[in-house]
Amino acid sequence: MKSTNSNASSITLTLGIYTACIGFSLVISGGSVAIGYLQHDEDILIKAGQSMPVAGAEPLPDLPDVTLTTQDGQAVRFHDLLDNQLSIINFIYTSCSNVCPLTTANFVQLKHLASDLDFQMISISIDPKRDTPARLQKFMQVQGALSPRWTFLTGSSRAIMPLLGGFGFYDVAVDDHSPGVVIWDGRNMQWTRLVSLPPPHILLEALQKFFPG
Repeated sequence: MKSTNSNASSITLTLGIYTACIGFSLVISGGSVAIGYLQHDEDILIKAGQSMPVAGAEPLPDLPDVTLTTQDGQAVRFHDLLDNQLSIINFIYTSCSNVCPLTTANFVQLKHLASDLDFQMISISIDPKRDTPARLQKFMQVQGALSPRWTFLTGSSRAIMPLLGGFGFYDVAVDDHSPGVVIWDGRNMQWTRLVSLPPPHILLEALQKFFPG
């Protein structure tokens, strides 16, 4: 799973998100960013209440095939989890009190809105030292996230951090991380990224683009 280098010029994206979170900036250069792998031709300004744009399909990043642990304590190879599946992925940690409950709540609503679509949801902990399978299970119960199509993942820092880097998330600060959603199409080997906190209807529209007709 390799990415293609881009000559895209540096771009600054200023994102205004829900009142629970402070606006932040991303500086993009050569297709990689401080918190996300993203390529665009122009600046995008997103303000709270506006529709969130859906990014187009991007060259595949190089994702390490690490072994992670599910909320049930089962070991899983990350490539096996993505293989031949349409996956929507976010990044959380269980002690988060603002961004993570919001992104999880959006996924919960998406689960109901897109019940007729064939896809899976994946939430990856960015705090693997504290997020044990038991903590992930409790978080899922509290958030109403229990579903056979939804997998929460943790593991060793040695496994998690290279994976985050593969998605372009570098120098992730647990207490100051920024939201983002990745849709990975393992059937056709394409992916796309949605910035900020896309609401459920935007997530649904993004998923529907991967289904013909």
